[in-house]
Amino acid sequence: MDYRESILCLGTTDKLQCSDCGGQTHRVNSIVTYGYYFLEYLPIIPIKRNTQVHCLQCHNIVDIPRNSTDLTLIFSNFALALLNNLRLLSTFTGSFLIVLLLIFYFSEEQQQVRQSQTYIDAPKVNDFYYLDYQKSVGDFRPHQKYRVAKIVDITGGMVSLVYGNYFYPLKSTLSNGVSLGHTVSDDYFEKKRHHFSYTQLDQLFQQGFIYRVVRPELNYIGRNRTAYMIDGHVVTELEIAEQEWRFIPGKRQNTQAMAYLKTTYIEDRFEKAFTLLKHSAELGYAPGQTNLAELYITGIEGQRDVETAVNWLFKAALQGYQPAIEKYRVICQLEEQCQIEDFYQALEDSGTSFTIY
Repeated sequence: MDYRESILCLGTTDKLQCSDCGGQTHRVNSIVTYGYYFLEYLPIIPIKRNTQVHCLQCHNIVDIPRNSTDLTLIFSNFALALLNNLRLLSTFTGSFLIVLLLIFYFSEEQQQVRQSQTYIDAPKVNDFYYLDYQKSVGDFRPHQKYRVAKIVDITGGMVSLVYGNYFYPLKSTLSNGVSLGHTVSDDYFEKKRHHFSYTQLDQLFQQGFIYRVVRPELNYIGRNRTAYMIDGHVVTELEIAEQEWRFIPGKRQNTQAMAYLKTTYIEDRFEKAFTLLKHSAELGYAPGQTNLAELYITGIEGQRDVETAVNWLFKAALQGYQPAIEKYRVICQLEEQCQIEDFYQALEDSGTSFTIY
């Protein structure tokens, strides 16, 4: 740390007598010694302050000790006392700025933590998780510490994540990478899915492995394209908002049911959604069968009925509906009596086209 002095002339006083020439007119100087850190031109920490008087007749300079009667006489002058106090306050300029910056930084950090905790407690598909990978695997990549993950599915109480293929050396470079559209690339995320319960996700967040959760917003890009965006930046591939209409049995009922589930002001929305989804599923619409199975898994309609849910997922999977296949795999991992190889064999025997990562 570098130490420097700042000298300010506060004015003149006639309340002291020079010990050498007897003159009574003195110039009063306030001398403040303070230290610099990294802010070259701002005084960060005042080290000491002393007062000198300079006789204007013989030019003799005398230091005035603190708590002396001479110092009291000098600053009995209101104008001198005011300038001296203002000068002392000005020496804390750098300290004030640093404190303000720290307050802003930590308030912003706390806001992000609270927001992330809210998203962890109630996850949604397409939520982005920013990961500090060193918390999990140690310092095996000293220059590649941070990674992105995204929620691709929620089945009952299990959340499925896919990890990004790329590591970043700093948190800022990760955020910049997302803003620059890295996540839009087809090969950015791994195909393999990782399944976590709500409790496990909360533990990972408390441990710092997940250090931030961001929820993108769905926005229109052009007339008929949509994409999820973070802070005004596109982070997912563009999708067609409205496709050419054609009649598919069960599609309308599924769409209406999902609209009911998203509302909060309709008291019997779950009952209405269940009725519509059951109709959609019975008509053979694979997304309707999958969404109906989700209601049975979560127990929204009465008690949980995993067996019925699995039956509907199996019917949707036989149509090659990939989300149903993924949900079936998640449930099969949780149920001891489930043999996933039998499921794969049944799909192959029916001629279903499917992909397992």
